[in-house]
Amino acid sequence: MSSSGSGPQQRQQASEADATGRTFQASEHQHIRYNPLQDEWVLVSAHRMKRPWQGQVEPSLLETVPRHDPHNPLCPGATRANGEVNPHYDGTFLFDNDFPALQPDAPNPGPSDHPLFQAEAARGVCKVLCFHPWSDVTLPLMSIPEIRAVIDVWASVTEDLGAQYPWVQIFENKGAMMGCSNPHPHCQVWASSFLPDIAQREEKSQRAYQSRHREPLLMEYGHQELLRKERLVLTSEHWLVLVPFWAVWPFQTLLLPRRHVLRLPELTPAERDDLALIMKKLLTKYDNLFETSFPYSMGWHGAPTGSEAGANWDHWQLHAHYYPPLLRSATVRKFMVGYEMLAQAQRDLTPEQMSSSCSGLSRVLVAVATALVSASSSCPQAWGPPGVQYGQPGRPMTLCCPGVTAGAPVSWFRDGETRLLQGPDSGLGHELVLARADSADEGTYICRTLDGAVGMVTLQLGYPPARPVVSCRAADYENFSCTWSPSQVSGLPTRYLTSYRKKTVPGADGQRMSPSTGPWPCLQDPPGAACCVVRGAEFWSQYRINVTEVNPLGASTRLLDVSLQSILRPDPPQGLRVESVPGYPRRLRASWTYPASWPRQPHFLLKFRLQYRPMQHPAWSMVEPAGLEEVITDAVAGLPHAVRVSARDFLDAGTWSAWSPEAWGTPSTGPLPKEITAESQPHTQLVEEPPADSPAPPRPSLLPDPQPLVHRDPLEQVAVIASLGIFSLLGLAVGALALGLWLRLRPDGKDGPPKPGFLAPMIPVDKLPGAPNL
Repeated sequence: MSSSGSGPQQRQQASEADATGRTFQASEHQHIRYNPLQDEWVLVSAHRMKRPWQGQVEPSLLETVPRHDPHNPLCPGATRANGEVNPHYDGTFLFDNDFPALQPDAPNPGPSDHPLFQAEAARGVCKVLCFHPWSDVTLPLMSIPEIRAVIDVWASVTEDLGAQYPWVQIFENKGAMMGCSNPHPHCQVWASSFLPDIAQREEKSQRAYQSRHREPLLMEYGHQELLRKERLVLTSEHWLVLVPFWAVWPFQTLLLPRRHVLRLPELTPAERDDLALIMKKLLTKYDNLFETSFPYSMGWHGAPTGSEAGANWDHWQLHAHYYPPLLRSATVRKFMVGYEMLAQAQRDLTPEQMSSSCSGLSRVLVAVATALVSASSSCPQAWGPPGVQYGQPGRPMTLCCPGVTAGAPVSWFRDGETRLLQGPDSGLGHELVLARADSADEGTYICRTLDGAVGMVTLQLGYPPARPVVSCRAADYENFSCTWSPSQVSGLPTRYLTSYRKKTVPGADGQRMSPSTGPWPCLQDPPGAACCVVRGAEFWSQYRINVTEVNPLGASTRLLDVSLQSILRPDPPQGLRVESVPGYPRRLRASWTYPASWPRQPHFLLKFRLQYRPMQHPAWSMVEPAGLEEVITDAVAGLPHAVRVSARDFLDAGTWSAWSPEAWGTPSTGPLPKEITAESQPHTQLVEEPPADSPAPPRPSLLPDPQPLVHRDPLEQVAVIASLGIFSLLGLAVGALALGLWLRLRPDGKDGPPKPGFLAPMIPVDKLPGAPNL
């Protein structure tokens, strides 16, 4: 086998020399990065995002989930596979997994007979934790107190199971893309009698780093990320969210406490409150990134528990991993196959680029997240008049005394009543807890501190928002508007946050994150109206509209994909006029103009359709005019007629406009011109020339008329007659040929002398005079 060119060593030297002469850029040149937490390397190939995508496109993630499904085994009151009935819970619900991967009484496999075939005992417990009684909510749509309740259960179940098992793994799989078979908001808790592989690697790496640098690995890493500010997504008083330097998944994040904490049960109340807040912000950013319910797998890693809990674990730092699979859009995901399975992990965009996509997410979407967080606080003050607090019928409600320091003891009364509702020794501080609020609890409450200061709170009950009903329409080629209405009445003050983004075709270079695709705010015009306008849209592009309904009890988002060409619907034509035609009792002339909102340009034309009917006649007749006027030629003499017009793009983009307001007109009742009626001349219709001072008859309608005008060209008539003659001759010739063939080929009769053929001579040859006798 022959080869050409220089040898491998020479090529390698040349390549290294060329690489040395260029400046390294992480966003352009491939490189490998070290993951000190799990002691592994990841290949970063940022330039690969320029390639077109022709791989799998996932189905749309926009699905409607019922709030309560009696057949869903995770819903309150539903029957599970093992026959047990769930309680009608209104908060969190923790129960044993009906199909556990680990069981506490599994037998021991016994000793191995060969070092290549080893097996050890695996025992444990698997539980399921439902976050909320509703199936159509997720963590980012839950309130801060509801998320805090989930965190408290995480801490308590870790403490309970950690007393027996060395590892307690809390994890959530969200979305069908991550293998979640049930949309109800929930997570799982697996406690095992062994330390899993990833936990072993993290324990080993953190211990080794601590022994070398006298500092916990993740504590130092969080400190360095705060200094560099390259991969930070969110920060708060007690927590950090960042994209790890060694991230593998496209939008992977790491959640770290600022304080040195080993396990979830060690978090203080303030840290738990702050954790609920930053989780809500992070997951809202995820949902808004591609404007979909963002799928992910997440889990907590705390120091080992069980019999080893008392050992020295100072090298360990509590942390949570978020691994979302989405790559380029809501329908394009990353796959861990091929090189990732056989060699090492690989990613395309750098973590720095991904963190900028998350942290720099459009101001309007950050405003959405801020509004959601504000709306979900336990004592919201940003809604409606001051001193009004909101709750939901049938749910627990906490009222806060305004202007009082948190925890200060107060006495509570109903306005106008002297009966004490709750005294200062209740232990609830400045809060009044209603176990199950109903309409009788609505009204004004008085709170009085020990030093005599008085506060006033008004309770108003209502319901969380549901997804609004949204529709969009384009009245021209450049702008479109969207309107919305609530799908159910909440009874609470409501705001609508609106944005849009330009969608790109999967696989195109533009599919990469780019500011040219948005999202941008959809401006409400006028402010506060149930309508927003997108100006300067592109006719052939697709857009995703985001309308989020927010009230003090939460938020609900409706996403709508539209294209300008499909929602194009002009305004109705304007200036419709109907006039009689003097001397013609069966004719009406209708004229109109383009709608004022339509751009009058040669390549932006409209076509029209016109409907008319006599008074008291239920059915409409319709014609499609060729311009801006039409003559109706079959009107009913003496009766008023209603006329209306609609318009549509001349290339049939979009739909027809609404009908214009009706205009009325009555045909002329003046003298008729002298003419020969169709009844007296059945084959021809001669029209006498009107007098010079008589108006010329207008252009007839395209609709067939019982008395149509004859405007035939004489040459055309001659051509038609000649054509008919030629076809007639051809038809006779074909008929004669067919008759001859039939006579020639028909069978002879059985009796009598044979009949001569069609081409045989009329006199036999042997009868002719002088014929030879053969």
